[in-house]
Amino acid sequence: MRMANRVASILIIIFALVIIQQSLQFDYMVEGTPGPGFLPFWLGILIGLVALIPLIKTFTGFASKMANPFKPGEFNDFYIVIGSAIVLVIITPITGLLVALGLMVGGIAKLMGTKSWKTIVGLTVLTPVFLYGIFVFVLAVPLPKGIFGF
Repeated sequence: MRMANRVASILIIIFALVIIQQSLQFDYMVEGTPGPGFLPFWLGILIGLVALIPLIKTFTGFASKMANPFKPGEFNDFYIVIGSAIVLVIITPITGLLVALGLMVGGIAKLMGTKSWKTIVGLTVLTPVFLYGIFVFVLAVPLPKGIFGF
C-alpha cells in the first residue's frame, strides 16, 4: 500500500505541476483583479500540497499497514463520476459547457440510483440554468459554447 500511495501522490503532484505550468500561459492579474490564470495557479499549488501529505506519510510510521483497505464494489460511485467527467470533456466542444454539465448531473443522478424521473429531469434542466445565472449574469464570465451557440 505504501508504494501505491507513493506512486499516486507523485502522479498527482506531476498533474499539479502541469496545471501550474499551464496557468502561467494566462494573465495572473488583469487591471488589478484576478485574471484567468489566478485560480488554476493556486489550485495547482493546493493540489500539489495536499498530494504531499500521503507521500510524506509513506516515509513515516503513520502509513497504513493494511494490504488492501478497500472492498470490491466500493468504487462504483467513483467510476460513475470519473466516467461522467470523461464524457463531459468529450461532449463539451459539441454541446457547450452548460448543456454538458446538465447532462452530467442528470446522468450521475440516474446512475447512482435516483428513481424519480422528475428529479432527474429537474436536475438536468435546472443545473445549467442555475450555472448560467451565476457565471454569465452575476460574475460575467464567458463559458465555452458548443456548435449550437450555447
